[in-house]
Amino acid sequence: MRFLRTSLAAAALTLLALSVPSIASAQGSVTDPMQARVDTIIAAHGGVQTAWNEITWDGGDVIATLGAESAASARSLSALSVGNCASGRYCAYSSLNFGGDRLTYSACPATNTSLGAIGTVRSISNNRGSGTVRAYAGTTLKNTISTGSGASSTSGITRITCS
Repeated sequence: MRFLRTSLAAAALTLLALSVPSIASAQGSVTDPMQARVDTIIAAHGGVQTAWNEITWDGGDVIATLGAESAASARSLSALSVGNCASGRYCAYSSLNFGGDRLTYSACPATNTSLGAIGTVRSISNNRGSGTVRAYAGTTLKNTISTGSGASSTSGITRITCS
């Protein structure tokens, strides 16, 4: 009887040892959806991944933050900074009310002003100390945003400039 228990225990340990690599490799095959988005954007637009949900261009002058804020969070912080856009910067958002994915620009004009990294732009903000941000649909001026303000509902924006 003792021999049978020892044999069964050894067989169980052997099976456990053989199954652990299978479990680990199955878990390793799960794709992280955020990483897939980051990889797709870098493949299409270049840039460097600087955080799990962030891509940077031009030495940090342009930063894409994917899934940056919910619209509600951005609204609650808007008293501190316009649309949760950092001081001294201007931003473009993929959702209304300064939510969704965010492109942050620190240089005026930024070299990489392509909005393609976040797709459609639905709101913009200007949290710089001076100057204006202009939003265009093609060559048509849609909005001029003065310092310390934003447009929470914008459509058709294909490029932004600043002065």
